Amino acid sequence: MKVVILGSGSYSGTPKPMCTCENCSRARVNPASRRTRFSVYFEGTLVDPSPDLHYHLERLNKKVERVLITHGHFDHVFGLPELQVFKRMEFYSRRETIEVAKSIARLAFGSENPEGYDWSYHELEPWEETGIGDMKVTHFPVVHTTTAGGFVIEVKGKRIAVTGDTGPEILKDERALKLMEGADLLIAEMTHREAIPGTHLGVKEAIELAKRVGAGYTVFAHISHSNYPHEVLEKRVRESGVAGEVSRDFTWIEV
Repeated sequence: MKVVILGSGSYSGTPKPMCTCENCSRARVNPASRRTRFSVYFEGTLVDPSPDLHYHLERLNKKVERVLITHGHFDHVFGLPELQVFKRMEFYSRRETIEVAKSIARLAFGSENPEGYDWSYHELEPWEETGIGDMKVTHFPVVHTTTAGGFVIEVKGKRIAVTGDTGPEILKDERALKLMEGADLLIAEMTHREAIPGTHLGVKEAIELAKRVGAGYTVFAHISHSNYPHEVLEKRVRESGVAGEVSRDFTWIEV
């Protein structure tokens, strides 16, 4: 099974307009250093329709059947109208995030369910395992600046854990750590150089989380333009002994 990190960046992407930091300057001359906003695809499932979704979909060129949304911040959900290329769509998240998704659809199309389309919205209860197609999905809460959560998804005999945006408090959340423990693939945020309590992980905390979860393979994503350069992050991960990598846009992982 293949998992694709469509977008590896955080809220501003890299390069950030009007920014002249090292990462943004590099990205303007080297396309490999560019980072679009975070989004993941596997087996007809999209995690987080980012504002860069049109760019992602035209290159991926695969059918999306369902969307899991970690939280309602714009960089994780404002690409929702780009899904109009699919007549049938199912959206899943916590109640607060589903309300954001519905409001975006109403703004874009005048209705939560565009005319002639079969779009449906499903509220997930935290910690409850939910059957979605041939998957089992558990949406667990995390500490962030809004109602947010991660996912543990069981599909085709594999377990994929996605942290979404989370503060370093996740390292003390034994229930979340237990749920993710031993996943075949962990997709962990690594937004900043240093952690911001209640908001995002830093490099050290992201690596510590990977060690605690002990996944078969870890991919770090949601990288801010203000983080260390890619090769420095790769070196930190390599030296930590964690089996994994720092993603770029369109990183493909075989699970």
